Amino acid sequence: MVKLTNAATTVYWVESHGLEGQFTTMRGALINVAPVLREKLFEAGRSCICTSATLSTGERGMGYFAGRVGAESARPLQIGSPFDFEKQMRIIVARSMPPPPPASEDDEYHPALADWIMRSLDESQGRAFVLFTSYKLLSAMAVRLRPFCQERGWPLLVQGDELNRSQMVHSFRENIGSVLLGTDSFWTGVDVPGEALSNVIVTKIPFESPGNPLVEARIEDITARGGNAFRDYSLPEAVLKFRQGIGRLIRSRTDTGIVTILDSRVTNKFYGARFMYALPATAPRAFL
Repeated sequence: MVKLTNAATTVYWVESHGLEGQFTTMRGALINVAPVLREKLFEAGRSCICTSATLSTGERGMGYFAGRVGAESARPLQIGSPFDFEKQMRIIVARSMPPPPPASEDDEYHPALADWIMRSLDESQGRAFVLFTSYKLLSAMAVRLRPFCQERGWPLLVQGDELNRSQMVHSFRENIGSVLLGTDSFWTGVDVPGEALSNVIVTKIPFESPGNPLVEARIEDITARGGNAFRDYSLPEAVLKFRQGIGRLIRSRTDTGIVTILDSRVTNKFYGARFMYALPATAPRAFL
């Protein structure tokens, strides 16, 4: 991947794709969309309603989202959830789980993560999304989990295998007890109400890869303007995605289940409180 930058507002990069990298695509994206949206939409005398279940980033208010889209002058309104999280959801935090290592392979981390995932799957009898932030870790866990799931008769659906995303979701819905291992595209936009999905297992806090050209450009832009890239971008973006992943569990008033968080940084890092605050406040919590 080669990145070319326009110092003003846009980042350009070139991607190779296809089975042997035989296709090349040049892409471009605005580093900051706020000035455009502020001028063309929010300060142009037009009416606009932005709505989502995940606009807050673990802080009070929606200042981060408003700043990202140029809606600082808009009137924010936060409305409570229609769900009874106290009765519908339980949260389990694996405080004793080793923190993710800097290296991609670790003799202590991988066995501990697989053990925690298996313990959680036993509790929910399969019926789980296991969310990852990289294909490499997903593949490593798939190898460890496959015989475990086969022994219990739970279909194991692994992103990157034969089925595409929609086929995986269909199979997951139809075969109660299935276990789905997914990365980025399964944190958002997937709706599986009912007993088929009774456990969402978050293996890692979903920080974006700094190797992504657009992410890298935004980090450089924030730093050049004297900001703190982690505080002002990486952390709130991770909290938003974390909330979206957790939101896969409860999709109706009759859904019930557990959320299992296997990244101990939510309890032992200074920024962990932002993730804990982003969870439904009334849902019972256990720290193990």
